[in-house]
Amino acid sequence: MELAASAAAALQHLARPLERGGRPARTISAVELTAWAHQQGLSPREAHLAALRAGILPEGYERNFPSLSVGDQLRLLESAVLVAGLGGLGGCQAMLLARLGVGRLLLADGDVFAPSNLNRQLFATSATLGQPKAAVTAAALAEIHAALITVPVAAFLSRENLPALVSQVEVVLDALDTFPARWELAQAAARGHRPLVHGAVWGGFGQVTTLLPPDVEQFGRLLPPPGAPMEAPGAVAPVVTLIASLQVQEAVRLLLRRPPVYRGRLAHFDGDTGQLEILPL
Repeated sequence: MELAASAAAALQHLARPLERGGRPARTISAVELTAWAHQQGLSPREAHLAALRAGILPEGYERNFPSLSVGDQLRLLESAVLVAGLGGLGGCQAMLLARLGVGRLLLADGDVFAPSNLNRQLFATSATLGQPKAAVTAAALAEIHAALITVPVAAFLSRENLPALVSQVEVVLDALDTFPARWELAQAAARGHRPLVHGAVWGGFGQVTTLLPPDVEQFGRLLPPPGAPMEAPGAVAPVVTLIASLQVQEAVRLLLRRPPVYRGRLAHFDGDTGQLEILPL
């Protein structure tokens, strides 16, 4: 998208200086950017992209700076992530990705919200019980980030639909709740040459690791043998939120083409002791 010289000049005129942490930048208020976009006939997404490409931070990204530069924000807005599962982990992941400015989210879950979800799932409320998780999550995120594209996928993930979904994104986040589904996701990510950031919560314990395509066989070390009896351990909201946050931070590193910190390592959190350990795989 190329702007006319007059439109680009008007955008630059509206920008104001910003300095944080000793680093300078330029920013534009949400009100002024919206008015400018309306004058130019641009969508909110097109306006955000135009501002970032001109070296200007839209106001909604100001507090990300300087941890995330203008170039970082542009890269995130142009990126896409698959959030596989929209329960406790996935709902939190989706919200964090939207607030960070990741521009396209595929939100996959075939389930509906139930009363048992209220203890930890961000978008489970008395008003959303019985409604599809994918549609509810997409609608909620649209209220957070006007430039975001959400793609609700109201289906359970399988060997049949995963390849097409994985091919549309740069990073896959594992927020599933069964071992067979997680294994299918890991294999699909590897076949599609996409990194996968795995996260899981068992009661007061949680774990995170990152699998690049050559690493998929390592995932088998984290799974029980086929047919092993499993008892649902539950999951508490503080641990769910922590693990989802660690996964999103890792996803951002990958999107910005920085080295992942959890590849070949397992971040393990013990809620009873408060210890977060990094264990080699």
